[in-house]
Amino acid sequence: MEVFLLWIDELDDVLGAARHLAPKLLGFLFALGLFAATVFALSLTPHATLAVTGLVLSATLAEAVRRRRSRTADAS
Repeated sequence: MEVFLLWIDELDDVLGAARHLAPKLLGFLFALGLFAATVFALSLTPHATLAVTGLVLSATLAEAVRRRRSRTADAS
């Protein structure tokens, strides 16, 4: 009986740790999936994939600049 209680206690600890680490683990798996999809797309159509990647990165950069400018305008 004592072994069963220890096993249940360990299981409870594992579930608590899994609940705590689930967002990080899911984020890592999502990033890994995006990386794999990019590599796959680059192997099929390199020119189109690079164009789309460049467009996404430039839009991200433009958005970051816009947010920084609006933050400095709000602070003034």
